[in-house]
Amino acid sequence: MPAAPDELDERRLQVVAEQAVGLRWQILLTAVVVAAIVWRDLPAPWVLGWFAAVIASREWRAAALARMAADRARPIAERLRATVRWNVLIGACNGSAALFMLRLDPTLDAVLTMILVSWGAGAVSTSATVMPAFLAYAGLLFVPTAAMWLVAGGWLGWGVGALVLMFFGVQTRFARRNLQTFEESFGIRAENQALAVSLEFERTQLAIARDQAVRANNDKSRFLAGASHDLRQPLQAMALNVGALRHVAMAPDARAIVEVVDSSLEQLRAMLDALLDVSKLDAGVVVAQPQRVRIDRLLTAVMASFGAAAAARRVGLRTACPPGLAVRTDPDLLRRMLANLIDNAIKFSPPDGQVLVQACTRDASDASDAPNAEVELTVQDSGPGIAPENHRIVFEDLVQLQAAGPGAAAATGHGLGLGIVRRMAELLGVPVELESSLGAGACFRLRLPRAASLGADGSEVDGAGAPWSLDGRCVLVLEDDPMVRGAYLNALGAMGCRVLAASTLDEALQQIDEPDVLVVDCRLGGISGFDAAERLRAQRCAQPALPIVMVTADTDPAVVEAARRQALPLLRKPVDDQTLGRTLAAAIEHS
Repeated sequence: MPAAPDELDERRLQVVAEQAVGLRWQILLTAVVVAAIVWRDLPAPWVLGWFAAVIASREWRAAALARMAADRARPIAERLRATVRWNVLIGACNGSAALFMLRLDPTLDAVLTMILVSWGAGAVSTSATVMPAFLAYAGLLFVPTAAMWLVAGGWLGWGVGALVLMFFGVQTRFARRNLQTFEESFGIRAENQALAVSLEFERTQLAIARDQAVRANNDKSRFLAGASHDLRQPLQAMALNVGALRHVAMAPDARAIVEVVDSSLEQLRAMLDALLDVSKLDAGVVVAQPQRVRIDRLLTAVMASFGAAAAARRVGLRTACPPGLAVRTDPDLLRRMLANLIDNAIKFSPPDGQVLVQACTRDASDASDAPNAEVELTVQDSGPGIAPENHRIVFEDLVQLQAAGPGAAAATGHGLGLGIVRRMAELLGVPVELESSLGAGACFRLRLPRAASLGADGSEVDGAGAPWSLDGRCVLVLEDDPMVRGAYLNALGAMGCRVLAASTLDEALQQIDEPDVLVVDCRLGGISGFDAAERLRAQRCAQPALPIVMVTADTDPAVVEAARRQALPLLRKPVDDQTLGRTLAAAIEHS
């Protein structure tokens, strides 16, 4: 963006004014030297008058230019014309010294010429930004000096006069070049300033957009946190009631309908979990909690959960893992990553295809305490494969590549599974590699740090469930939602439990002496489930370690921390009947 003409002219005048104010002592010293040179050959009044005129004109001009540079109300063109007039005045005063050459000998004429020419040359740096002012001042120094030599005549006079005029021409070219450089630099500075203003504006806009995005993301997170509770409540009731229906005798066609409802419910729950997982991972509220994990048992549990889905698609599931192999990682995050990868492998494998999940150590010595020992987990399918150019984009959200070839499975799901795997892998610091080409299936690899050899204390985390039973146990359910409370009664009753129900803390306190274990909802209207758990345990003073299982739909990490502090098992809604029963049995066993 070019500079405005008025801005450039203002800067021209400002430079001339700054130079005029700053040369006081140089002009004074030069005037003293000139006066000393001519003092013996000229009358003293002439010399003193000239000296006074030079100093006075210099001071008046400096003061006038300073005022004009500050007076922005006055048109700049008028002020520039006044600058030329002031330069005519000071040039006439300084240049009048050339008349002294009429009374001096040639030697002093030469010295005086050098001084006057130097004065004129100095105008290149002091007045060139206003070219008419430069010409007015320098011309009144060079031209009279050259004229004095020409008047003297002879080859010396004519030669020196010509040299002075030639030097005036050279200085004029220098002044024009100096002016051109000044204008270019001023234009560059103006462009830089405009660019800086533009960049600052864009930075401000980006900051505003960033703040809006942060607010929108926070609003989204708050909405999902609130919506997750409201959405999970009916899902919780449906999951428990469907679980209860499995224990009811019914006709085959009715049982088939139950299976369809259960399958639809599972898909809805998986979709909700995926959306909430993405939200939580992007919001940074998921914190990895590395533990020692038995890979063989974890794989057994995960593979068992996909048996029905694989059978329905006639896909074979195989696993290979050395017994006792352990890694150090977050078991819940690793379980979810494996589940997403296996689910994808089953979906994209053709009928009679195979899915192989295996684990092996990458350390050649096979020693668990070897430095940098790793365990490699691979999930390999026999599907249509993924072209190399698509290896990166399959880990993006909502990406679903269409399978090609005969018998290829149609894309299902919502395209979030591998995006969740990518986020969880980044959270765990676990590399995820994909090896695949079209027609050759796909192989996903995870590399995890290997844990030390298993001890005999049996304290490792494995993810596999032991046989459990709640027959004859008394369970107290504290849930303020009547629909969900009724679902608990149906599901737990089908497991052979005696079930007590309470909608408020007071009702639960009245029945606290009977149950073997409690199920408490995290949100109870006017009181939190954690406060209720403390009150219930305090009331049951004869058994302070009363087993309590907390159930919540909240995604806030503070809920996880509160459950950890009170040593309460925490289940996320919607909870199916098998998970609920296994957790209750484990709580009773460890109480």
